[in-house]
Amino acid sequence: MGNSMHVVDYLESDDFHKLEEPKNAVLRNVDNRVVMKESKMDTAVLESMTDYEVQANASQTTFIIQAYKETVPSGLPVALLVKSKNQIYHLSCHNKELRFKEGDVPNHIAAPKSDYIFYQKKVIGHNKMQFESSMYRGYFLACKKEQGYFKLVLKEGCEGEDELKMFSVHFC
Repeated sequence: MGNSMHVVDYLESDDFHKLEEPKNAVLRNVDNRVVMKESKMDTAVLESMTDYEVQANASQTTFIIQAYKETVPSGLPVALLVKSKNQIYHLSCHNKELRFKEGDVPNHIAAPKSDYIFYQKKVIGHNKMQFESSMYRGYFLACKKEQGYFKLVLKEGCEGEDELKMFSVHFC
């Protein structure tokens, strides 16, 4: 009879599959500003908030972190979503522009990169995380001050000490 091996298993392309139930979390930058979906637009901003204000605005401040597994692992791939007014939105970095797009993320992504998959990486020596784009490697979620307010942007740079790219993840 012999051992029948499935050659197809070894030829599978790099892709993503949902890993487990998503986790809810609040994301804060190093200045303790909370990342939130701007209510009238499809962008993410960072605001100083008390814990009470965070809870009162949960539909904009509580992110749903959906973890994925990769065929060829290179970090923890995650999608960042919010549920606002009974609608799901996912954070996308299409053309290096961060925007919330309406709709959930699929269970399976048959591609090695995606505009809404970010690699969540622990920052060595800190209790913080960085989120690197899978579509644009070397680009990270970061806080940038624009026209008097703080906005979530995609910033080029290497991993490490750049505090603008560091976030704490508080599971709730």
